[in-house]
Amino acid sequence: MDIAKLITDRIIAELEAGTAPWVKPWSEACEAYNPLSGTVYRGINQFWLGMHGMGRSNAWMTFKQASAARMRIKAGSKGVPVVFWKTLEVERTKSNGEAETATVPMLRSYYVFNADDIEGAAFSRDRAALTGTMDSRVTAVVERLCLAGGVQLASGAFYNGSRDCIGMPAFGDFRSEADYAATLLHECTHATGHASRLDRKLANRFGTEAYAYEELIAELGAAMLCMRTGVDGKLQHASYIASWLQVLRGDKTAIVKAASAAQKACDYLTATQAAEELAA
Repeated sequence: MDIAKLITDRIIAELEAGTAPWVKPWSEACEAYNPLSGTVYRGINQFWLGMHGMGRSNAWMTFKQASAARMRIKAGSKGVPVVFWKTLEVERTKSNGEAETATVPMLRSYYVFNADDIEGAAFSRDRAALTGTMDSRVTAVVERLCLAGGVQLASGAFYNGSRDCIGMPAFGDFRSEADYAATLLHECTHATGHASRLDRKLANRFGTEAYAYEELIAELGAAMLCMRTGVDGKLQHASYIASWLQVLRGDKTAIVKAASAAQKACDYLTATQAAEELAA
């Protein structure tokens, strides 16, 4: 099974239909997690399980875990593959004919089952209690950046790397506080790419694939941050769908890599120290 192609083809189909699939899971409920290991699924797995779990439990586990806990998978139930990176050492020949050992990251997968498909499983986890107001939670994200130029009033929403500042239209230009917050979180994700932070090389020309890829990272990062901060605002995806499709069609692993970069940005902005997700 080519897991990267499977995920990418599904997301391409939804984008072609005019829907950004990662918006759905985050507007509803809680992060997908494993109740037996305590793992919260990360990166593309969070979005992927959200796409498969709409209206269902947010708890997922492997067949082995369910069996060890004396629970049984219901007949006819199908697992959902989730991914992880595994590094392999390979021998290859350099251009001068010499042999060398190289470390190559390989995408691997394993299956998990939704708790609704497991007899005897009654797991669910509500959204963690959020403290403070939505404004205070979003402000905490912005303050984590320590922007040299701060957040400035501007005619459009953007992040300026050379000045290290975020530009935002007037609050009254948005339909709601949540829409303003979602846009600000999108720009905060861009700002994590600054050389002093996660260093994603942001000097990409508009219209290039690199520019579209960075916008995809910011969109996914904003979705994650909206979930973390309890913001149910509109994400800014519509105008980028065509360029995202071009990126995804050209690289079947692009969505997995973008989600991984978005997860790093979200962790940075929420000061999260998360262990690497491994197969059970």
